[in-house]
Amino acid sequence: MDKSKKNLIYILIAFAFMLLFPLIPAPEGLTTMSMQAFGLFIGIMILWNFVGIDWPSFLCMAMIAIYGLMKPAAIFSSGLGNATIGFLMVFFMLSHVLSQVGFSRRMAIWFMTNKIARKSSWAFVIMFLFGAMFVASFMSQTAALLIFLPIAEQIFRELDYQKGDRVPQMIVLGLGIAVGIGSANTPLGHAIILIPIQLLLEQTGLSVNIISYSIFGFITGLIIFAALILIYRFLYRPDLSRMKGYDVSHLRESLPAMDKKEKISAVLFVIVIAIWIIQSCFKNLVIPFIGIKLSALGNAIPVMVVIVILCMWKVDGKPIMDYKESVTKGVPWSALIFNAAVLVLSGTLTLEDVGISNFLVEKVTPLVSGLNQGVFILIIAALCIIATNFSSNTVCATVFFTISAPIALAMGNVNMVALASVIGAAASYAFATPPSTMPMAVVAGTGWVDVKQMFKYGGLAAIASILILSFIGYPIAAAIL
Repeated sequence: MDKSKKNLIYILIAFAFMLLFPLIPAPEGLTTMSMQAFGLFIGIMILWNFVGIDWPSFLCMAMIAIYGLMKPAAIFSSGLGNATIGFLMVFFMLSHVLSQVGFSRRMAIWFMTNKIARKSSWAFVIMFLFGAMFVASFMSQTAALLIFLPIAEQIFRELDYQKGDRVPQMIVLGLGIAVGIGSANTPLGHAIILIPIQLLLEQTGLSVNIISYSIFGFITGLIIFAALILIYRFLYRPDLSRMKGYDVSHLRESLPAMDKKEKISAVLFVIVIAIWIIQSCFKNLVIPFIGIKLSALGNAIPVMVVIVILCMWKVDGKPIMDYKESVTKGVPWSALIFNAAVLVLSGTLTLEDVGISNFLVEKVTPLVSGLNQGVFILIIAALCIIATNFSSNTVCATVFFTISAPIALAMGNVNMVALASVIGAAASYAFATPPSTMPMAVVAGTGWVDVKQMFKYGGLAAIASILILSFIGYPIAAAIL
């Protein structure tokens, strides 16, 4: 059966749920609105997972209005008008410029050519993968992968590695896993992290700042990265003898000197990071007035100011940032509209009039009331990481927070800020299957990685992530957030 026929079947099934589910008599504790929301949720999940994220996102928002679950003005304000969507848009534009001026590639090559990387073959592999993780912490994981992958393939050619060899398989698969870890290290440009954080704010009024989350994310990510290296070192056990003595200095020599555009862009990016640090950590120190004023700007405004500067600052008669190019090529609009629809759908499911949250609390709380918070977090993290390897990461983050938040509030012993952070990170740790993320799909499509090996070693990394996130990550998040 071809793809178009499969899509048609999925579309018909989805519409059957959306249109017929509300006709089913509502169980005790639910209403017709509840059944409308349930049917819509199931139908849209089918479309998002099996058909696409573009037009089904518009359908999702339209159906919410048609059913009267939310007014159109509220749909736009909670979706496309949400602060999270605005932040993602402007940061994607800034990230695009950093890539265009060559700063991102420069960082990548630095990680492979520093003194630590030159100490041994294993040191080189570790620094190479660490560099991918680090870069992915500040930009799209797909973009980070596409910076490192051509460099890796150049190295394979120089060392005469062939497809099917164990070393390039380890490195390419490692790149896919590393950028996945990196995407959970910070909320910068990563909607998967920002979605549960935004839902937390809307439902509880509790907020998570960028720097505090990043401390939790980086500590947890570094430990998971260390676990990946141990899995490779003692279970995969590749023969790295061919890499011994490999001289990578020519990679650094191939880089042109930093031009004015790159220097200005890099400095402005550092300034944005510095402002976020002041907002999070030092707003009441040194000069409180300045700190308080900067904190009032939020996360997106400093990025907007930098974009204006880059558009106005001309080098050799041309602006550093081409605004039209950054908006069209740098911003993944389909993904932003999808994220907006996810926020709207989640908000709909938690409306008091819809009644689903109260229903879940009533039915599930007795089952988990005897659990301590550690076991509860372990269950949520495990289910989320397993699910995210087989479905949309953003959807997983939304669904698991929407379901677990009211239950956690009813339990009374769960740190809600830490829960949102754990769910955001867990939904990002998709390492085991090609459909889990775009980077893993790209990795599988290169021909360097056997899918069975991806499932085996990516699965081991996922299991390590569950344990580390539950028993180390959550306590850290609870302590600092």
